[in-house]
Amino acid sequence: MLRFVLDSVLPIYEVREYRDIAIEASPETAVAAALALRAGTDPVVATLFWLRGIPGGELRLKEFFPRLGLKSVVSTDRAFVGVGELLGVRIAFGIWAEARGDGGALLATETRVHAAHDAARRRFRLYWLVVGPFSALIRRRWLSAARRAAESRG
Repeated sequence: MLRFVLDSVLPIYEVREYRDIAIEASPETAVAAALALRAGTDPVVATLFWLRGIPGGELRLKEFFPRLGLKSVVSTDRAFVGVGELLGVRIAFGIWAEARGDGGALLATETRVHAAHDAARRRFRLYWLVVGPFSALIRRRWLSAARRAAESRG
């Protein structure tokens, strides 16, 4: 579903980080729960933000992404996609949910990154070598927290 939106805003990329989780709730409930999470959703994520100097950990994800410079290109009850640029690197981030046949949802996040030129690509590769595993950890923790929140809503 939303992968097509990401394909339209960033079809070529050097880095792709995709995660998903099954949730026993509607797609709308899953996305609402995810976007209502604080960006620094737990002590581990908050500490990682602090170590990297990322401000806004107290903000809900819906407000956090624009603070990082990601402009919304899709914002519905089932999806959010934001796009931004920094130092020659274009970033697209999406969070969305698709209905499963059993009445639940599959909640997913995807981040894509494309460098505009070789110097930016080299800088980003070094950066991602260090930050990539922590970025994956943050997304897994966001998805787990969203599942707990969505399933507790009923």
